[in-house]
Amino acid sequence: MSSEPHSVPVSDSFASLSGKIRGCLLGGALGDAFANPVPPRDAAGLGITADTQLALYSLDGLQEAIEWANQGLGADETACIWLAYLRWLRSRGLPLPEAGLVPQPRAIDAEPLLRSADGAADAAGADPEVLAALSTGEMATRQRPVNTENSSAAPLVRSAPFGLLPYVGAETVYKLSLDAASLTHGHPASRHAAAVFASTVHGLLAPGATLRGAAEAAAEQAALVASDDGGSPELVKRLQAVLAGTSVDGTVTGEDTRPAAAEDALALGLEIALAAANSSVPDSAGAIVPAAIRQAALRGGAPAAVVAGSMLGTLYGPSALPDADALREHSAIEKLAGAFAATTIAP
Repeated sequence: MSSEPHSVPVSDSFASLSGKIRGCLLGGALGDAFANPVPPRDAAGLGITADTQLALYSLDGLQEAIEWANQGLGADETACIWLAYLRWLRSRGLPLPEAGLVPQPRAIDAEPLLRSADGAADAAGADPEVLAALSTGEMATRQRPVNTENSSAAPLVRSAPFGLLPYVGAETVYKLSLDAASLTHGHPASRHAAAVFASTVHGLLAPGATLRGAAEAAAEQAALVASDDGGSPELVKRLQAVLAGTSVDGTVTGEDTRPAAAEDALALGLEIALAAANSSVPDSAGAIVPAAIRQAALRGGAPAAVVAGSMLGTLYGPSALPDADALREHSAIEKLAGAFAATTIAP
């Protein structure tokens, strides 16, 4: 994966950029955990669900492609991500499809807190459409789509890591995110919501970046493709409304607090994150950010909370996430973030 002439300028130090990577992953994990208050296996602290597990496997699949590139060897990034999702299946004790490739194990697969207990089959919290797509043994693509009926938020919640590439252009991040979303979902709004999310995270890597500026650039990218067959004009309208200050009605009633559509979750998460960024003052982020993530979880469930948490975590870094220490998987996330930073960021 080579750099591009119009890539987003990166932060001025390894520590700054690696902090944004850690903040993004921990913020998304907190959003997931706040929205799903199910006690973890050891009944201590907060626990993540399959949403964050798949986000971490997205990161690892991307890292594998970069490792190949660093050795001067070409690799299909989307194929690496697909194989990573198959390894996630295996980590949950679920059978791999009889047809298809058998992925080779990587370090993340041995993380005990990301594996099912005692190797037993455990698909709790996993999106049924994700499981169905991965169980076919065939890699879905934009040209060979699956799950096209509903604008699922399943690709959205695992897509922030695609924005954590510092030396590639915005168009590359958008395309990569579309392709990765298409591995399990082919609905245009579902795919493009994931791409806008990752692109906004990517924009926040630049020194001095603002959330509004990053979101506006991502929305403009979505508008460029909105007229194509694979575009989503409705998503663009929702984003433009949020950026114009029109409130999103994201309140959900009933037992299931997960928004039905990816564009709803993205718009609500962005709205809440923008409000938090606008209200923060020096030394206040550590109080404002967790409250914003909790608000997103209350109003929009895990998808909106993951969006808000990932964006604000990238913007402010892990110091704005004091609750992250309570995450049961905190050390595993820190370890994976450190390995990705070491592989990705030039010394």
